[in-house]
Amino acid sequence: MDIDKTNEIIDHLFRQKAGQMVSLLSRIFGIDKLELIEDAVQDAMIAAMRKWPFGVPDNPSAWLIQTARNKVIDELRRSGKSVRLENDEDFELPDSASTPSGEQLSPIGDDELRMIFACCSPAIAADSRVALTLKIVGGFSVAEIARAFLTNDEAIAKMLTRAKKRLREDANFPELPPARELPERLDAVLRVLYLMFNEGFGATSGDDLVRSDLCFEAIRLAEMLLGSPVTNKPMVHALAALFYFQAARLPARTNDAGELVLLEDQDRSRWEMRLAERGLGHFRLSARGRERTEYHLESEIAGVYTLAKSFAETDWPRILACYDEVQQRRYSDVVELNRLIVLARIEGVGHAYAELEKQFADGRFDRFYLYQITRGHFLAETGRAAEAEAAFTKALSLTDNKVIRRSLIERIACLSRR
Repeated sequence: MDIDKTNEIIDHLFRQKAGQMVSLLSRIFGIDKLELIEDAVQDAMIAAMRKWPFGVPDNPSAWLIQTARNKVIDELRRSGKSVRLENDEDFELPDSASTPSGEQLSPIGDDELRMIFACCSPAIAADSRVALTLKIVGGFSVAEIARAFLTNDEAIAKMLTRAKKRLREDANFPELPPARELPERLDAVLRVLYLMFNEGFGATSGDDLVRSDLCFEAIRLAEMLLGSPVTNKPMVHALAALFYFQAARLPARTNDAGELVLLEDQDRSRWEMRLAERGLGHFRLSARGRERTEYHLESEIAGVYTLAKSFAETDWPRILACYDEVQQRRYSDVVELNRLIVLARIEGVGHAYAELEKQFADGRFDRFYLYQITRGHFLAETGRAAEAEAAFTKALSLTDNKVIRRSLIERIACLSRR
């Protein structure tokens, strides 16, 4: 097999399966071996890059986890530690791209989901829980987590070190807490899934804009939560609705050449309306009870976008009202950018740009590429081409995603020709 094709398969498997492998091996060998396990998973991937060009195994994921398991055992024996494994494990990992089964869980099944709950211990600071879980289970790099938290790599590395130390001190980890204690961890678990899906919907680095494996893994885990009576809550349905509404638009986010396609230019015949229908079903279920969370509001926004007959017929006032309520509940700079884009549709670009400049006058968001893209778009729309070009050039220096970079280069070239 072609080496490039083989490496593509390995990279895909690593992105899709690394978190599941670490979760399974942590259950087998213990969380105190976490760093050893993470190294073994990396070594298994390197071994695959050496051997698979001569023939990819029939069950690649089983090969990878068996190889990683053997490396852990070898390292433990090399350090003089005894290894007792009562029986062989089933190395079939769940297929995150498949349609979730929604089977009943008692109270939480699947190694990966159990590990997420275990990592979201109240003994760890809230942000540290999320960061640690994204690293261990999501397979996120330190740089990817830093971008999700809008901070730097050093801060995340320190956060992860402290969180791992706390886990090693917890004699009960990674045992799942009693069912009565699961709800108090649910908020952090949902935030992990939310960030996982967001990274898949708009990758912050790499060759592709979309990482559908992360999106559908987040959907799979959300469906598993809904399969347990302990975590089948309206806000989980709301999050699942958000995921499905967004996932329905994934096929049209890029064209056949892999280039970015803005929402207003997307071919809606390519949207997976079957997923949108599932989202609508979850959205209806989320309305049961009295709670109305940020996930309810965001799923409503996504639903309005996805179910509109055309871009021109989008209900902008309804979306703006939802964004306003989100911001009243818990302000977010990222949400504010999205709110101002919608505001521009209703009040005009000039008004939205004035709000943008006022809101971010302190420069706190100057090094966030989406801020610079939004600012550049508003400037271009108001005829300030030179300033727009400068904003897009700044954004270009702040993103590692190749699809976004190509889109920015094209916009800069168009502006320079005016």
